[in-house]
Amino acid sequence: MQRIPEEKIDEIRSQVDIVDVVGNYVQLKKQGRNYTGLCPFHGEKTPSFSVSPEKQIFHCFGCGKGGNVFSFLMQIDGLSFVESVKKVADLAHIPLDVAISQGDSSPGNKPDSQESKMIEIHQLASKLYHYLLMETEEGQEALQYLLDRGMSEQELDHFEIGFAPAHASTVTTFLKKREVDLALAVESGLLTERDDGEVVDRFRNRIMFPIKNDRGQLVGFSGRLFNQEDGPKYLNSPETPIFNKRNILYHFSDARQEIRKKEEILLLEGYMDVISSVSATFSNGVASMGTSLTEEHVQMIRRVTNRAIICYDGDRAGIEASFKAGTMLAEQHRLEVFVLQLPNGKDPDDFIRSEGAEKFAEIYTHQRLTWTAFKLQFFKRNRNLQNETDKIAYLGEALAEIGKLDQAVERELYLKQLGSEFDLSMEALKQQLQQTVVVKTKPHDYGGPPPESYGEYPSYEGDGGPVYEQFSFVQPSGVPSAGLTSEKRLLKYMLEDRDAFIQIRNLLEEHQTDFYHDNYKALYTHLIGFYASGNDANPLALMDQLKDDMARNLVSELEMMTVNTDVSIEEYQDYVQSLTKSSIERDIKEKEQALLTATQQGDIPAALELARTITTMRATMKNTPN
Repeated sequence: MQRIPEEKIDEIRSQVDIVDVVGNYVQLKKQGRNYTGLCPFHGEKTPSFSVSPEKQIFHCFGCGKGGNVFSFLMQIDGLSFVESVKKVADLAHIPLDVAISQGDSSPGNKPDSQESKMIEIHQLASKLYHYLLMETEEGQEALQYLLDRGMSEQELDHFEIGFAPAHASTVTTFLKKREVDLALAVESGLLTERDDGEVVDRFRNRIMFPIKNDRGQLVGFSGRLFNQEDGPKYLNSPETPIFNKRNILYHFSDARQEIRKKEEILLLEGYMDVISSVSATFSNGVASMGTSLTEEHVQMIRRVTNRAIICYDGDRAGIEASFKAGTMLAEQHRLEVFVLQLPNGKDPDDFIRSEGAEKFAEIYTHQRLTWTAFKLQFFKRNRNLQNETDKIAYLGEALAEIGKLDQAVERELYLKQLGSEFDLSMEALKQQLQQTVVVKTKPHDYGGPPPESYGEYPSYEGDGGPVYEQFSFVQPSGVPSAGLTSEKRLLKYMLEDRDAFIQIRNLLEEHQTDFYHDNYKALYTHLIGFYASGNDANPLALMDQLKDDMARNLVSELEMMTVNTDVSIEEYQDYVQSLTKSSIERDIKEKEQALLTATQQGDIPAALELARTITTMRATMKNTPN
């Protein structure tokens, strides 16, 4: 069995633009030479995540994560190095005409995980369920039920809808014949074990909806009753190592591209709603797994868009769920939110099947309510506006909401609507608004800790102004920023030019100095081995050989730095001398502390010797060029 040759890895890496790959997970916007967006690895409100198409790397200035296209997929999808190479190869339509063993020693590779085996088991079961629905007499009743509801066979094929028979061992027997580990199938939630130890099917006599995670992997099922009332209407897979309702949105992986195209996501309640919306050409529809919107769901949404259209059921529960979801999206996470309210309290599936796709499109496009307009309607519920007490209470709530709006034009619009509805003057409403609004100061949002808490400095002018760098190590007190700058710049030049590496290494040895920070020293050691193996300067290839995330993060951070490309050996020497001076300064501080201790303990000989040493060191530092 063979490893993936380095030249094949280089070919695959060169054929895919990292912006396209990252863009499947993060909403990116062009800013200068780079693309920026909200980091998918930590929560933030101000973008600190940057992707460089020129260098083919990513780096977050908030959490410090960085790397190339392979390491991005490894971190965000939890892939091994080989799995990430295979995924990028698929995107680039490059055949991997080599056999890859589980024991492959390529960087970061690991054997197939139990989770991947669980996913394979679900894929086998999904094919069986779909066959039973579409091709067998046993599935005929379920198939006819779906067709009567207006679903087409094309939709059934596209969404891989299936049928689980009433027998207790249909899937169990199927998996046994294929020598599948039944204990693993139980752990995956597909089968269940009775009290007597017998393993049986979990899903029986149900229409089966396959559930994929945000990577498009089949990780669970939802089974729907269709011809009986015994049991819950929907039965979902239990929580397993691959399935958790909190971080799964139905149809999200398939909808991602359309969400980016429309620049908005359509939030629905049920599987049938999603299927109907897709048939109505709204392929940006997703649904939560029978649960309220979670923080994990919101983070998934924020990776791809900043605008959400909520279209839940029109009944009381659906309206309240819309309010809850909109509050989380708009007020807690600052997304732009609109709400669709379908006539007669219908749910999207019923409405599209009965009224048609064109009518739904008209409401979607022209009758969506802004979040403020929806809230004003929501606050009217359960109030008798003919009653003066209820009317005054409602006006107070409405004015409080209007007062939150940033734009004067918006405030004016809603005030006029209130004035017209309740026959009130604009003067009275504005006066009341001034009494209602509480001005809140908003702390500056850096998408992480404020710069002053980093103990760092603005390292360079980015496309959007000074960029503050966050390091994964603690900067020792008293270390001059000049020394830190020198370390970063020297490593930057060594990363990008083999000749620069040789010149700088010779200068370091000549001055008998070294990098101070452990991370920088470790990267320098990696570079020595990388160039000793005959490699030319190639930061992307170096990242593939670094097994430590922290080291890859540091390479991406350095690659994002802007430095003078026309540099001389004299400039290298200045930086090396800066390292030497910083080293002497640290030694002096240590000796000064020792001198203080010796003096306090009355050790006069030691104190005198330390004082002489400090004097000599200060003279040496004074003679060291700045």
